[in-house]
Parts: sequence; C-alpha cells; structure tokens
Amino acid sequence: MKISEEQQAIINSKVDTIVISNPGAGKTTTLALKVIDLLKNNIKPEKILCITYTTKAKKEMFDTIYRMAKAQEISESIILKINIHTFH
Repeated sequence: MKISEEQQAIINSKVDTIVISNPGAGKTTTLALKVIDLLKNNIKPEKILCITYTTKAKKEMFDTIYRMAKAQEISESIILKINIHTFH
C-alpha cells in the first residue's frame, strides 16, 4: 500500500491526532494505519480512541482496523478493546 507524505507524518506523530479532509481522501485508512502502528508499539488498545461522526463511519473504521490488524497478526481480543465511538 502506497501512502502519502502527509499520511506518513500522521502515522509517525507521537501526539494526539485529528484528521479532517474531504470524503474519499483516505482518512479511515490513515487512522487505521495509525492505530496499527500504536498497537505494534505496545500502546494498550484501551488507550486508543477513534471518534467518527456517523454509525456508518464507525463501522467502516472498525472494519478497516480489523482487516489491517488481522493481516499484521494482531489478535481479535486486542482489536475488540479499541475504543471506536461516534460523536453527536
């Protein structure tokens, strides 16, 4: 998967991250990659918070993280501890 310099900067960031961009720009993929990076760097999944604006986006976020985590051989029990919520 080829990622942009901006995406890599977000993944490499060591501070809280917010990604705002147009639909289809890769927000979900970028944040999922960030979550995988955090997990691989021994951040507890309970300490990770993903916030979306819609239930559909929440499901898409979970599904993307789940797919990427499974490809990295991260266990399902860890994935299920990640906090993914909607903001209303």
